[in-house]
Amino acid sequence: MEINRRFILLLVVAVAVSFTLFSGSLGGKFTLDDHSVIERRVELRDLKNLPKIWISPWHPGGEWAGNYRPLTLVSFVLNLQFSESTVGFHIINVLLYALNAVLIFYVVSRFASERVAYLSAVLFLFLPIHTEAVASIVGRAYLLGTLFALISLLYFFDKKYLLSSIYLYLAVFSGDFYIALLPIIGLFLILETGKFWGSVKLGLLYYGAPLPAYFLCRYLALGKYAFGGYGFIDPIIGPLAFAPVKERVFTGFVHLFVYLRKTIYPIDLSPDYSFNQIPLVSNIFSSPKAIIGLLFFAALILIIFRAEKRLKMAAILFLVPYAVISNIFFITTGTMAERWWYFPSFGLVILLAVGLDKIITKNKKWRIWTYGGLAVVLMWFSSIVIRQNQVWLNDKNLFISAAARSPNSVWARTNVAEGYFLSGDIEKAKEELKAALKISEKHPLSLYVLGQLNWKDGKHKEAEEALKRAIEYDAHGRNKRSLYRGLALINMDIGNNKQALLYMEEAVKWPPAGKLESILKVDEFLLKTIREYSNRSIRSYTKEEIQKIGGLIKILRGF
Repeated sequence: MEINRRFILLLVVAVAVSFTLFSGSLGGKFTLDDHSVIERRVELRDLKNLPKIWISPWHPGGEWAGNYRPLTLVSFVLNLQFSESTVGFHIINVLLYALNAVLIFYVVSRFASERVAYLSAVLFLFLPIHTEAVASIVGRAYLLGTLFALISLLYFFDKKYLLSSIYLYLAVFSGDFYIALLPIIGLFLILETGKFWGSVKLGLLYYGAPLPAYFLCRYLALGKYAFGGYGFIDPIIGPLAFAPVKERVFTGFVHLFVYLRKTIYPIDLSPDYSFNQIPLVSNIFSSPKAIIGLLFFAALILIIFRAEKRLKMAAILFLVPYAVISNIFFITTGTMAERWWYFPSFGLVILLAVGLDKIITKNKKWRIWTYGGLAVVLMWFSSIVIRQNQVWLNDKNLFISAAARSPNSVWARTNVAEGYFLSGDIEKAKEELKAALKISEKHPLSLYVLGQLNWKDGKHKEAEEALKRAIEYDAHGRNKRSLYRGLALINMDIGNNKQALLYMEEAVKWPPAGKLESILKVDEFLLKTIREYSNRSIRSYTKEEIQKIGGLIKILRGF
């Protein structure tokens, strides 16, 4: 009864703090991946599609990305049964965040003192680097995955391995990243039992047996991309996949440093770290950041082999997930994203809590100063979280913030350029696009925006060349339908109808982004229209036909 009362009290406090920190995110709209994963996802609106969702990729038509998170998609389905409003999505995210902080207290208290458990939960609750995981709706994959991971660990410490395994796979079905729990549990078994082969047998029996079923589900959803590989990596989003091993490893240590620095001193959190915001490191001795990252990595290894049990477990909880997202040992992700560090932060806050606990225990006179300093830091962190919520309110805020905080990212600069273009601020669009193309001339979206700008300026030949180059660098064909459609419209605009027909016939061979029925219908109508005019010259158009064609082009191109 006492435990239940304490749980309720902790949960109430955590919920109150979480809503204080993230109340500013409740009015946020769909942003970035929210659009494709949720907003334009027709099948999420109907409960009868639940079986289909279990064999669907995270992004519609995005098998190439290798992401499989059906349980998180199911949670979105349940959200949508109540309301289409984004407020409900944000409320659930905040509640999950609060619940995770409470569960962290209970997990840590299984192998450390209550003071360390409380400090760990409090630190975790206030870290600004977690803002993206909470304020971004699709960040729920990390919130939900962590929830089930923590419950799995609770059952593990109770030696209820079957229940622990069930929740482990609920975590993995929430987010594929949580496959990292398998080695974590394996190492914990060795620490708890002291028997290597006994731990292996126990781990295989309870945790390894369901693995084939999970991979079968992945295969049904992702096909040939179910088991990873270089084929699905985008060179802009994941440049490390194309870097030599040495550069990839050294840069992975830079990412570790960046995470540590932005956890402790989070003044410049960013929604984007893609090419070329964190340049590749070819010589580790020329990069102090890589050296610091390597030293911290080495310190964690030393802790696992030499330190007390609570520190060993904390190091494992940080190091294993880091190994999965670092790209050092194998290619799994893009470059870096703050939401990826949500679960590894669990291990880090325990290490910090143990350090604070040792300071307090060693000299009680320092207790008031330690708690006072911590209170000041938490108030500072709170102010940063509250401000950072504004970044995730809409795409405009997000792209402007990304370009400001990650000025060397071609992705960020291009998105700002596109935003300016759509709002009619052509000069600013050209300025941002020039900066983006200086970083990389091979980003399809940059070339697409260049084509739009040239088209608006009446430079049809230059616009066509830009879109052709965008097609050349569109490695996975994700945008080929829209790019070929653009080429068709450009040629239709100047009366080159035969060429327009060839481009449109090529366009419809490629899947639409998100497999949207509306896109299929529009393209079907456009193809039919172009065919009607394919053997006619622009001089033969009647006044009504000129208005019809001009209006159609204007609607589809957006200007």
